[in-house]
Amino acid sequence: MAEPLTQSDIFYITLTCYYWGSSSPRFTYEHTSEAVKSLAQLYLDYPNIADNQVAGYYGWDNKTYDIMAMNFAPFNETALAAELLPLAPHPRATGSVLPLFVVFTVVSTVVMALRLWSRWSLLGRIQIFDWAALFSYFLIVAWGAYGVHASLVGGDMASWCDRSYFQIKQQSIAYNIGMTTYPMVVLSIKLALLIFYYQLSTWAALRTAVLITGFISVGNAFGGFFAFLFQCNRVNFWDAEFDLSLECKVRTLKAILGTGVVNIITDALVWVIPMPLVWRLQLYPRERIIAFFTFGLGGIACVAAAVRLKAVQDSIRFGINGKDSILPIIAWGIIELNLALICSSAPALRALLMKHVPKLISYGSNGVSDIKSMFKRTSGTSGRFAGTRVRSAVGKTHIRVHSDPQSPVSPQSPHGKDTSTASIGIGYIEYEKRDSTGTEVELPIQHPPHARVDELV
Repeated sequence: MAEPLTQSDIFYITLTCYYWGSSSPRFTYEHTSEAVKSLAQLYLDYPNIADNQVAGYYGWDNKTYDIMAMNFAPFNETALAAELLPLAPHPRATGSVLPLFVVFTVVSTVVMALRLWSRWSLLGRIQIFDWAALFSYFLIVAWGAYGVHASLVGGDMASWCDRSYFQIKQQSIAYNIGMTTYPMVVLSIKLALLIFYYQLSTWAALRTAVLITGFISVGNAFGGFFAFLFQCNRVNFWDAEFDLSLECKVRTLKAILGTGVVNIITDALVWVIPMPLVWRLQLYPRERIIAFFTFGLGGIACVAAAVRLKAVQDSIRFGINGKDSILPIIAWGIIELNLALICSSAPALRALLMKHVPKLISYGSNGVSDIKSMFKRTSGTSGRFAGTRVRSAVGKTHIRVHSDPQSPVSPQSPHGKDTSTASIGIGYIEYEKRDSTGTEVELPIQHPPHARVDELV
């Protein structure tokens, strides 16, 4: 009984299949293992065949012959690899990522539509960070669609020996395009979120954190983009396997792992940045927990990014264990990108729910009597309000606050921070309209009694 092959044996067989299949035009569209079997048969039929005759049989030019002789001479010993082919593993590809792409694209499309509807119905406009998110959505869909192409073009088998050189090359091109563009797609989501955070509040600490995180994210994304694009002295290095002038000085795995780790760190920073601001808002405990949860959903995308990076580490050296499958990388990339987009839309969706289904996530009653009582408790504590008028229509409560023009205090929080914008962004105020006489606000939830009216506008 033959002994099982070692990992080194499998690696040798896989590379032998690749080089002999890719070196010959006559085997371009056949499984690369056929080129190795033909070599063995050639020595069986012509035991004394010369190396230059082997080169003629495979159609090599001088450059190709030099490289093949450098790595596989004597050719008659290489022919023995054909005997090991039946013992080598022949794993199938893990399947298409098409169903995953379709499901996440549908979900992301619905979420994006609801997000835009939320902004338009609550604020009457689509804001700049929503346009940035929409642009990111199109990039994600395009990247996922190309990922589906990459998953299909390689055929049903995962080993190089069970694929044609044409299939290997096409998947290599698709893989490299996907890996090169991935950092830029991730960056687009981060920038959309960072713009959103920057406009949440005028709090200097938050804006400084946003700018620093954005600077690191942009630098890391472009670093990953150019490192993968120019890993060799020829961008289309897949067309130069037998070109001795080809040089690849970038250690691709280290570059991917390095930029990937920084990407995960900045992912975490992006989702943590708004937490201190949420803590500063005057909210009921349950509302505060929901707000933290709303922003903390992004942690799921961070986990997906880490799993994807592990898949890259496992698959970057094609041929190990007889496998060449980029499907886990594509699959986790689709999951990560779509989850990031979905989670980034959570505040807008929360605001939409609070407007149309307030009882699902509100704390206590949202009736007029409760809001009246709240204003009775707060209006007497400040001389800035000339009066308050409450009316109810179509299930919404409108509060009209008339400001005292003589008041020297601006309508901000007691700490001088603009928490009103943060409240709107997070989803605690659905509608805000300022004029010379006052502010009209729709409040679907009741805020804590100690919260001043000006905290909400």
